[in-house]
Amino acid sequence: MNGDFLITAFSKIRSRIGARDCQDDDSEDALQDAFCRLWSRRDSIVGERQAEGLLATTSRNILIDYFRKKSSHPSVGIEDVSEPAVREDDGRNVEDVYCIVEKLVAVSLSERDREILLLRDRDGWSFEELSERFGLSEGNLRMIVSRCRKTIREIYRKRKEDL
Repeated sequence: MNGDFLITAFSKIRSRIGARDCQDDDSEDALQDAFCRLWSRRDSIVGERQAEGLLATTSRNILIDYFRKKSSHPSVGIEDVSEPAVREDDGRNVEDVYCIVEKLVAVSLSERDREILLLRDRDGWSFEELSERFGLSEGNLRMIVSRCRKTIREIYRKRKEDL
């Protein structure tokens, strides 16, 4: 089966990434995304060398996209943020904003998504810990957290505009 070439190449590249002891998970995430993208084309891959080349090239391109996205939308970890400003730009106290966001999380997300978001953002769980708890891949959990944040952000902005 031609999928074997892709699986073997994935394992080789993944072990090389692990050997370098990467500080972040971007390389492994990019490799996993590349594998998923190429899986539908597995029957057209004619050898391990071709599979490894396709995986490496696709991973590199995905990683470049990750870095471009990060540089255009920089983010700061919550632990790196100093005390927040006393008031939001609309005059609300920061505590009031936190209260509103907390209520939005409670009513806008499914129970599972709410639990994942709170464990990650409020309690500081790693994606590895979440993966063990929910039986989902780390990539899937990253997507869930990202979508939850986006949902809450959009609802909050919409409410802010309506006021």
